[in-house]
Amino acid sequence: MKNTHIKSIGVTNMKMTNKWLFAAVLFFSTNVLAATATMQQTIELHPGWNAINVIVEPVDNTIDTIFSGVPIESVWRWIPKDIGRDFILDPAEGLLSLDGWFGFFPEPRPDAFLSNLYTITANTAYLIKLDDTVNHTITLTGTPELNKTRWRSNSFSFTGLPVDEGNEPTFGDYFSQSRAHNGQPIYKLSSAGIWELVTDPFTETAKAGEAYWIFSQGPSTFQGLLDVTLQQGEELDYRTFFTELDFSISNLSDVTNFVTIERISGNTLPMKFKNVDPESGEIAWPTLSSSKIYELQPGEDVFVTLAVDRLGFTEDRMEQIFSITNEQGVKYYLKAGGNTIQPLVLPTFKNGGTKAAALPEGNAGLWVGTAQVFKVSEAQVAGTEPLPVSEAFPLRIIMHVDATGTVRLLKNVVQMWQEGTMVPSADNPELLEVETPGHFVLLTDDSLIPNYSGVTTRTGQSAGIRYSTIAYDFVGNELDMTGELVVGNNANVSILIPSDLPTNPFYHKYHPDHNNKDEQFLNDVQEAFQITRDMQFTFSEHNPKYPEVADPPGWGIQQMGGVFTESVTGLHKNAIFLQGEFRLFRVAATTILNQ
Repeated sequence: MKNTHIKSIGVTNMKMTNKWLFAAVLFFSTNVLAATATMQQTIELHPGWNAINVIVEPVDNTIDTIFSGVPIESVWRWIPKDIGRDFILDPAEGLLSLDGWFGFFPEPRPDAFLSNLYTITANTAYLIKLDDTVNHTITLTGTPELNKTRWRSNSFSFTGLPVDEGNEPTFGDYFSQSRAHNGQPIYKLSSAGIWELVTDPFTETAKAGEAYWIFSQGPSTFQGLLDVTLQQGEELDYRTFFTELDFSISNLSDVTNFVTIERISGNTLPMKFKNVDPESGEIAWPTLSSSKIYELQPGEDVFVTLAVDRLGFTEDRMEQIFSITNEQGVKYYLKAGGNTIQPLVLPTFKNGGTKAAALPEGNAGLWVGTAQVFKVSEAQVAGTEPLPVSEAFPLRIIMHVDATGTVRLLKNVVQMWQEGTMVPSADNPELLEVETPGHFVLLTDDSLIPNYSGVTTRTGQSAGIRYSTIAYDFVGNELDMTGELVVGNNANVSILIPSDLPTNPFYHKYHPDHNNKDEQFLNDVQEAFQITRDMQFTFSEHNPKYPEVADPPGWGIQQMGGVFTESVTGLHKNAIFLQGEFRLFRVAATTILNQ
């Protein structure tokens, strides 16, 4: 009997075709018209025991559905709690008596009531007993998740390995650079359904889609001769506000390796990659083709920065699955996805079809970013020329531009969702059509939050997305700016910090000399100084750091930047002057505040 293996992998776009369901999904979801990237893992089951490693998170992950029509006797997953007895050589001796084993027994078996396992998840090993005399095939449709193997110290782990089908390495080669695993016992499931020791790891290969018992001598973080590390999470999720995301690739082998990043099933998600000239340090953003190859020396790390090009989006959300492989047979899968900054207009079916809304004219919407201050004048000598600082410091900036082009400086804003309304169709009352489309709203007044729905979930509760800054404060929620948020123009603002503003650095509510009260605490007396901050943002036509090379994706439309200057009076007897650069990203295209 052979173990299971992956037979084919592909990408499908899953879209609902039922007209009523399509309208309902568009009504209740903020991610309308989304093209979901999925891949397929085909697994062949043989009579008796099978040890498999699932690499996708199934769209429908219930065991009953996945094995519908397949005569399985049981499905087992190992979730250990403590170091103890890990496995027995013959699974037929019984797994229920061992701590950490969870099983599923299908109806109408008499032991079905003992089931305590109900779903199949990604990057997980399973034991499956097939109650038949012929092979059966199942196909899992889902998305990959980039999770690292968690090895148990001084114990066995039940796991598969991220290897490339048809180019699998031997066990000895795979673990050759790991002190914790090299030379340690590995067990594989034999054709008779018995766990057998791999006696010669340099001649036996690690099969894709199979699971093994692998021992770690002491703690280990080893992930193979190729390691991929994300900044956060299990995928590259750009959502509506990230343009660039990084991940690292490490060559942990002792030889030079060529690592290939390949799109699966075409160029679905419009993307660019960051290319840095090694001599000049100039940065360019070429379009990411179907594959990209990196040459890594032994022990070398490379940081890959991929950016979504939302100007090329054809749907509200677009996704892509990548494979990352090296020449020694290691293979990872990585999912990427992002949303447009403006949701598509929800459809009405009176005239048929749907209509996508373009971005508002100009640069209307919410812009969030950072100003980096590189120079500050010497106030103690009444200097007016900003001088370089030892280390740049950031100021978080939030601006909003309405449909008329008016720019406002914000210090706090929350993105929420206004539900739409639906009515029976005039043509067919059994069908619903959109009367008022749902849409995003931006709130600077927190008292309005209960009137809307959230756009994300936190600890199981619907919530909005809040953008805030502590880099400045002023009276009220918004502050009008002069000028325009347009390439080649300036946007200016004068921030007044009155003596009684709680964030005035001279004001101390409980200090008798700085509480703006007289000695009897009866009358108001100005004891704290009033401060004025005059800021100017000059928007550059091109990336100010590298004006002679290609601009970053979406420059001038989704991201803008330029020169930042500021003067501060009242903080010191002499004015203080600052200078630096700033970069803003448009995270929403909502043109109205507190709608």
